[in-house]
Amino acid sequence: MPKQILLVYNPTARSQTHAEEWLGHFVSELTKDGEYLVTLYPTTAETTAQHLVPLLKPPLDLVIAAGGDGTIRFALAALAQAKSDIPAALMPLGTGNVLARNLGIVAEKFFANPLENALDVITNGTPMRIDMGMMNGEYFAGMAGAGPLSDAFVFPARQLKTKFKMLAYATAMVNTMAERPIVFKITTGGRSFCVQASGVFVANVEDLGLGKTADSSLLQDGMLELHVLDPADFNDYVQIGFRFAGGHVDSNKPHYVLKVKEAVIEVVPRRGLRSAFQSIAQRVRRTLTKSSGGHRSDRVTAMIDGEEAGTTPMRITVIPGAVNVLVPKTTAATLEQAEEQLQI
Repeated sequence: MPKQILLVYNPTARSQTHAEEWLGHFVSELTKDGEYLVTLYPTTAETTAQHLVPLLKPPLDLVIAAGGDGTIRFALAALAQAKSDIPAALMPLGTGNVLARNLGIVAEKFFANPLENALDVITNGTPMRIDMGMMNGEYFAGMAGAGPLSDAFVFPARQLKTKFKMLAYATAMVNTMAERPIVFKITTGGRSFCVQASGVFVANVEDLGLGKTADSSLLQDGMLELHVLDPADFNDYVQIGFRFAGGHVDSNKPHYVLKVKEAVIEVVPRRGLRSAFQSIAQRVRRTLTKSSGGHRSDRVTAMIDGEEAGTTPMRITVIPGAVNVLVPKTTAATLEQAEEQLQI
């Protein structure tokens, strides 16, 4: 009897990977020997994870999430809501493909073909339970964030992401140089502190493109990572840009990191102080665009997995072992070796 697959995809998404061609190829490969029966589930702007939940039951054997980080988050959120053991396979068709990179499905190199290993993982992968985060009632697989640097994940024009891929985000980061930092109040572990930052992120993954080699074990540790980024000069922005767009790795981390299980992130209604470099960038932008930038309020745009998700305050918590995901056998073997070493 063929295995039942539900393939979830966004038919309106424009991807540099020519999604329609890849979907046709994958469905043809999966069904050619009669081993799999594939049902397509196209999403719309009105589709929510709750719509998918009633379908996540036997005889369904596998869910394939085909798309960018947003589509993958949508499918995994439905599985988490359903508290389902049905595994999910990722068909990464987006620009960042953050979760797929951290699971070893997409190679850690700048021009990696995101679909090179996807079919093999679907047919031969090993199931692995991973954590998810939740922000204001919404699940996320990769990260949540706020601030000008977070806005760089949300607002690059789709045509730029299609044409320039990861460099579109680096370009968007350049536009944040003129933005005034924000004063955030962060509450976690029973204590509160205020920080000035251009970006605060709470991540479920190790590889934010911030100079760290992906470590899949962190997707199983029941913790999230709080990142506070406060670049002050051009070199700081260059480091962040290269680390995000190019995966450049060195030992100098231009940010503060704290392990957390939960956090509340609020905006303090106090103006942050621009550095000398940011002030110069602001004057240049004002000269070129006749604009001095937006008015600062006590709320800023919140982001989850590269998509706008309301505003601050952000109430974030980790959901340990939320979903089952297929990973390459090499990733599974590496995790098993790490567990064995811990037990020695």
